[in-house]
Amino acid sequence: MSITRRDLGLLLPALASAARAQQTPATPAKPAILPSKLYRTEDIPYTGDDKKRGRRIFLGTTHTGFNLEMHETVLAPGEISHPPHKHVHEEIIVIVEGTIEASIEGKIDRATAGSVSFFASNEMHNFKNIGPGHCRYYVLELRADAA
Repeated sequence: MSITRRDLGLLLPALASAARAQQTPATPAKPAILPSKLYRTEDIPYTGDDKKRGRRIFLGTTHTGFNLEMHETVLAPGEISHPPHKHVHEEIIVIVEGTIEASIEGKIDRATAGSVSFFASNEMHNFKNIGPGHCRYYVLELRADAA
């Protein structure tokens, strides 16, 4: 069997396309659609230690395709949530217990239980527990991405 230049001209684009498809990274799986559900505190284990522990309550997509994550964090006195950082998604934080010092774009403010914080997209932020006991807060991440 002989291959003509015409045959080769038809074959090369198909081979190039197949090679490109193998090099393209797989699209990450989208989180599952969030069902209506009661998330019982006793069913969700913590990870971490006495200085900082947390637990993911849920990560999923609404019926409109918007990604949400909710987690809880507990910090010992003097501990920080994480070094100041920023990310694309926004966060709503509800302080349930204790007193925190919030840093938002270098500005420091204090808040106690019952207070709510909003971290806008791409603004440097973090929390520090400045109270005598543990502080506990819930974070609702408003994500465009699934990660």
